[in-house]
Amino acid sequence: MENKSALIVGATGLVGKQILKVLLENDYYDQIMIIGRRSVGIEDGRIKELIFEFKEFEKYKMQVSANDYYCSVGTTMKKAGSKEAFMKVDYSIPLMLAEHAKQDSNFEQFLMVSSYGANTDSALFYNKVKGKTEDALRALNLKTLLIFQPSLLLGDRDEFRFFEEVAKLISSVFSFFIIGTRLRLWAIKASDVAKAMFLVAKSKEDEGVHVYKPLKMIRIANIE
Repeated sequence: MENKSALIVGATGLVGKQILKVLLENDYYDQIMIIGRRSVGIEDGRIKELIFEFKEFEKYKMQVSANDYYCSVGTTMKKAGSKEAFMKVDYSIPLMLAEHAKQDSNFEQFLMVSSYGANTDSALFYNKVKGKTEDALRALNLKTLLIFQPSLLLGDRDEFRFFEEVAKLISSVFSFFIIGTRLRLWAIKASDVAKAMFLVAKSKEDEGVHVYKPLKMIRIANIE
């Protein structure tokens, strides 16, 4: 089998943890590079970690290389503290990484976790930033750009998000009555997002931009 390598940014987050789990459960990648501010704390011979703040990216970028780039960074306004700080995480980091990927001779695919409803014209700041990020990535004309747009994410987070927990409860109560809607717009497991990303990467989509919404991801993830 051809030697393959992956890179994960955001491996300590909700979806990022699941991406790393899926990649480690399969032998598709011979090397998994992880970039972040702290270690994932997992011992595995395939893992190579680069621990640094992204403002130091220029210092470390010559060590950053992979076939498939998995980007699952994201924050909240509460944690970021300001719109400017939020933009530095949800917009600047993915764009910086993608610009580097384009120059990487090993690069093949860029897989981005965005959000359902991403739109630069959205009245919601979060969706507006996600839309702006997607547009900026498209403008780079990467060889293959795979955008995954989950809706409400289900899974165990490190931090508690009150409104998200309320939404999860409502989703579980009414899912019996609105299964069709829930699949499109309501909730999706972070593990399903991660599994779909891996399976899509492994399947080698045609070059260009491909977008995956909740229902499509759920179907891909649950293929027997």
